[in-house]
Amino acid sequence: MRMRPNMTVLAATTLVGLTLAVGPLRAQTADSTRRWSLFGGSILAQGNALYRPPANLEVGGSGEFRVPTFPLPLRASLAFSSVDQRWTGSSLKYGTFSIDAIGRPVPRILGTQLYFLGGLGVATRAGYTGVGVRYTGFESFTAEYLPVRVPRQNWAFLETGVGLEIGRAFVQMKLQMPVASEGIRRAPISVGFRF
Repeated sequence: MRMRPNMTVLAATTLVGLTLAVGPLRAQTADSTRRWSLFGGSILAQGNALYRPPANLEVGGSGEFRVPTFPLPLRASLAFSSVDQRWTGSSLKYGTFSIDAIGRPVPRILGTQLYFLGGLGVATRAGYTGVGVRYTGFESFTAEYLPVRVPRQNWAFLETGVGLEIGRAFVQMKLQMPVASEGIRRAPISVGFRF
């Protein structure tokens, strides 16, 4: 029997809904998750470019805390990254600070737990030297390459992500979208350790 696309979506939605409904309601209560973590990784995408390690690296730390009036745990993260532009300019240096709410809608299974995060933050990019191109002449277009100094840039961003905790280790991926300011879209992926 072949299912229509609408029936497939309905079946998948029902399966996910039942899985979440049967999970214990205590999934959001205080748990034994470690409060501090160190992480490192890479930026999968930045702006419209794709950078691969070891041309870019990100390291940071985070701490989880609770606010009595808010039902979810909060995580404050501080990260620093460097992206090598190769021949197009000097390395880009970033610093980010974010606060995210952590949702764990599914109970821990076999030592692993899926979690979702979402929040907001601020980022800064240090000034750098880039390469500008100027074309001269009317008949033969000759290119001149000039150094261009780009000043520091600051922006605010919204962040969403997903992660998987495996014992004290975790893997997570975030998407950072600039809001209310000019900024850069980033997608850091990291591996970390809680203690």
